[in-house]
Amino acid sequence: MSAGWGFWSQAQSHNPYRGRPWIPFVALVLSGAFASFPSILTMANNTAGTNLQVSVTALTSYTPPTVNGSLLGQTPGDAVVNIVKLFQGFFQAFGAMCCFFAMLTWNAVIAGRSNRSAGGCGVQFVFGVMLINVVTISTWLVSIFRT
Repeated sequence: MSAGWGFWSQAQSHNPYRGRPWIPFVALVLSGAFASFPSILTMANNTAGTNLQVSVTALTSYTPPTVNGSLLGQTPGDAVVNIVKLFQGFFQAFGAMCCFFAMLTWNAVIAGRSNRSAGGCGVQFVFGVMLINVVTISTWLVSIFRT
């Protein structure tokens, strides 16, 4: 709808997108990205170095996370990783929401409806991918600070 509105606006005498003819095309590409959002997140996760598959059926096949031994573990680092594992579902959902809103905001920045920068939207998208892979990131950080 946004692309259709943009193409229609280009033909009007009071064109709000004067000097920016690429806006309807960006909206058309983003509509495809929104339609295939799970595959976009899966590709972003593969780029981040994990094999996490994002799918719509994840809610029907949910298995609660388990921790090795007790919640506190042997070291403070083990406790942090165990707590992150327990809240992994929340972090993944919040990360996917961050990625989705980064794409929406990027469209608003391109159209001139937001004062944010396009680079800030990229940082928000990367932050969302990091939240989706929070167990991998937290394990990596604990291993760095352990040495």
